[in-house]
Amino acid sequence: MNHYEITIVVDANDADYNTNVSKISEEDLEKIKPLIAAIAAFKTYSGLSKGGYTHSHHHNYPIGKYAYRPDLGGKSPEEIYADFDAATHELFMDYCPLCEHGFHTIKSVEIAPWAKKEKLL
Repeated sequence: MNHYEITIVVDANDADYNTNVSKISEEDLEKIKPLIAAIAAFKTYSGLSKGGYTHSHHHNYPIGKYAYRPDLGGKSPEEIYADFDAATHELFMDYCPLCEHGFHTIKSVEIAPWAKKEKLL
């Protein structure tokens, strides 16, 4: 089985970027590739707040207390990408950076063939 290096960069707070680099199996990569394609095709949407006001939402994967805003008519990633089951979202999140308060946008996802690295320091 082939393995890859996957690098995911997220925006946690308006240009506060976090990066995670992981080893991923070809099997897991094939499972999350369609979700990554859907995230890449994300379009801004409008939501209605509890107060009755329309808000524009431009975050493509809002996770966490400050990113996901249902009170402003925002949708969770599971709602935005409803074609994908919970297991696919969970698998994708396994490769995302951990951020204290979550994140709102996937900025980039890159893969490369897995290469053995030598740690020098």
